[in-house]
Amino acid sequence: MDIQSINRARAVHYGLFCSILGFFENRDRYENIAGTIRLLSQNPIDENCEKAIEGMKEFLQKGGFEALKEENDMIFYSPITSFIPTTASFYDEQRDDGKMHLKMINYVLKSKFRRDISTCKEHEDHIEFIFVFMQKLIEEDIDGNQDAAILARDVFKNVLNEMIDEFVENLYTHEKSNFYKNVAIVMKVFIELEREYLNVSKPKVKESKKDGNQKLTKKKEPAQERVKRNMDEVSSLVD
Repeated sequence: MDIQSINRARAVHYGLFCSILGFFENRDRYENIAGTIRLLSQNPIDENCEKAIEGMKEFLQKGGFEALKEENDMIFYSPITSFIPTTASFYDEQRDDGKMHLKMINYVLKSKFRRDISTCKEHEDHIEFIFVFMQKLIEEDIDGNQDAAILARDVFKNVLNEMIDEFVENLYTHEKSNFYKNVAIVMKVFIELEREYLNVSKPKVKESKKDGNQKLTKKKEPAQERVKRNMDEVSSLVD
C-alpha cells in the first residue's frame, strides 16, 4: 500500500468537498471544481462513485457555473428551502457556536494554520473549514509532518465523524438537490473509506436524533448496493 499516494488522493477529495460547499463568488472556484471532478472520473472509488461523478460532470456540462451557483444558493442560503445545518456545533447541540466550535479552535491552534477571516467568513467548526483544514493537515503529512497526521485523525474522529452522516443525508434528501445529491453519494463512500483507513468507528445515533429533528421534506431513497473497494483503488487516481 502506497501511503503517499493514498494521502494525495485523500487531499484531493477533501479539497473538492471544501470547494463545492463554499459560497460561489466568482468562477475561479468553479474551474477548480470542474477540473477535480474530471480527475476523479478517471478512477472513481467504486461503481456508485462512478455514476455519481458522471452525473456531476453532466450537470456542469449542461448548466455550467450559473446552474451550480443557483443550486448552491437554493440549498445553503435560500430562506424558502429546507434548512441544512453546516456547523459541527449545530449537529452536536442544535445551535451554532457551541462546544464543537471551541474544540475546532483548539485543534487549529495546535497546527501552523489559522483561519483567514478576510477570505473565510465561516467559523472553524463550519464543514467547509473542517474539510479544508483536513486537506492542509494531510498535505503536511505528505511532507513528513507526523504531528499533522495525528491531528488530522483527531479532527476526523472527534468532530467530522460525529456530524458527517447526518449532513450527507440532509444533502442527499434536500428537495433542490441535483448536483449535490451526487456529491452526497461520493462523500458517503469516501467517509466510509476514511473510517477504515483511520480505524475510526461510525458514531452511534444519539437519542435526540432519533426523533427526526433534522429530517427534511424529501423521502430518503433506497440505499444502493455497494461494491467491494480498497485504499489502493483510491490511491490509483493520483499515481
